[in-house]
Amino acid sequence: MLFRSRIKLQKQSMRYFLFILTSARYILLKARLCALYPKKPNYDVLETYLGKDLVGLTYTPLFDYFVEQFREKAFRVVSDNYVTAESGTGIVHQAPGFGEDDFRVCVSSGIATNVNVPCPIDANGRFTNEVPDFQGVYVKDADKDLIQAIKTKGR
Repeated sequence: MLFRSRIKLQKQSMRYFLFILTSARYILLKARLCALYPKKPNYDVLETYLGKDLVGLTYTPLFDYFVEQFREKAFRVVSDNYVTAESGTGIVHQAPGFGEDDFRVCVSSGIATNVNVPCPIDANGRFTNEVPDFQGVYVKDADKDLIQAIKTKGR
């Protein structure tokens, strides 16, 4: 994700749970908790869901650059089978201009079409004017500033 798309779950039959950790709320594939938090943090499980129960839910994107353009199509949960329980959180952000699976999932979900694929990166790997806060910055050079912007927003 970086900026515009849907969150895709692992399999719809897998169990996810909403939990609170240090006053923040997270949804995570249940099978991944121990791998991601091996020191057994203090958390409270608020609810448990099947992946299929999360499909269609909307979320607030980390950045609002593409909200107006994709409000009706993007920023909601979809499902596909390419994410596994062996790594990550079991939840993946989709960006249709950045990868075969992302493109396939976004096209099949109606986020993008073969002719309407959002891509805010130019041929030199720099953000375009679609991302004004980072326009002209090489994507890898923007990592620290992107992370700081997310932290500043309390996300």
